[in-house]
Amino acid sequence: MTATPEAVLPGLLDELLAALETPAAQARTQGPDPKISVYLENLGWAQLFGYDMNRFYDEPAFQLEIDLRQKLYHLRTFADDNPVGPGIEATVGMYWDFTLLGMQVRHQPDGVPLIQDDHPLTREPDLRLLPRHDFASSGEMPRLLRHYEQLKQLTEDRLPVGFPTWQRGPLDMAVQLRGYVQLVADMRERPQFVHDLLRFLVEQRLRWWDAYGERFGVTTRHAGIADDWINVPFISPAIFRDFLLPRYLELEEYHGVIWGLHSCGDQVPVHEYMLQLKTLGGFEVNPWTDLEATLRNTPPDKFLGVSIKNVDVLLFSDEQIEQQLGRIRRLCTGRSYNVTAQALQRVHDDIQEDMRRTQHWIEVARRVLHG
Repeated sequence: MTATPEAVLPGLLDELLAALETPAAQARTQGPDPKISVYLENLGWAQLFGYDMNRFYDEPAFQLEIDLRQKLYHLRTFADDNPVGPGIEATVGMYWDFTLLGMQVRHQPDGVPLIQDDHPLTREPDLRLLPRHDFASSGEMPRLLRHYEQLKQLTEDRLPVGFPTWQRGPLDMAVQLRGYVQLVADMRERPQFVHDLLRFLVEQRLRWWDAYGERFGVTTRHAGIADDWINVPFISPAIFRDFLLPRYLELEEYHGVIWGLHSCGDQVPVHEYMLQLKTLGGFEVNPWTDLEATLRNTPPDKFLGVSIKNVDVLLFSDEQIEQQLGRIRRLCTGRSYNVTAQALQRVHDDIQEDMRRTQHWIEVARRVLHG
């Protein structure tokens, strides 16, 4: 990547569009179920290609170059079922929607987000300290809108360019605004304040979506909810039931469909409440959510997205991989599910060894899950 992004973009665009027309690329999603996929998050890609994530977020031309190179690498390296497509999405960083509430978000060179933890609301439980956002001018929105337009110019409409939508849930934002310990204390000492805070955060999200639909002519508002702090025992089932579920039901009514509820922890104790979201068609089975319990708790028509830990993929022996995946296949027989090796990043000194082990994991997974 020594030439300027602008110099290499036309060739990369040609290369990707040609690669997507090959029979191998066309057949990626046509294989048997369950689908098997792998993905690197920003941390893994920055390690693999050796770039500063701040440049990726600051320079649309560089972002486009990296996006194209990453798609080509995935197509050529991983024979999985990941539906690599031509679309790209404008970005200025992770958790950009936090900036709409007056918080700053920076990133380490490797991509780890650094979110401001001293918002005025952190010190004083007063909703008057929270601004009502403006779609065009609040937080990172001016830069995000500018990057979107620049990407459209750079691609010359040869690739679809998407605009990110507000998916972050109210719990994550409340935790960041107040601090985890203080928010949990608020739930006991001033519960009405917490209800009002969560309601305000949902209102801001809906106002954003209204403006987004008007700006881009979007009429379908289906969305997911990403609340990483849904993780028992960091919250209790009663907290989920009393504080979060009413807000999620409001989001479902507005969006029409909630296609996913993401968290980074154990969801089993709140499955009974998640099932009140009637449009939620599937459940995450992340490495901290028990598969057998999920199968007991969820109706057989609910899709299951089963995730495998990064270190299991990259450090397990073939025998361990076969045992793990064999158990998943045995338990999930008769259910609709997929299996994903998630958030891959460097484990070995040589990251190419991690990439080789990832491809080998795909081969073993096909033998076990499709054999």
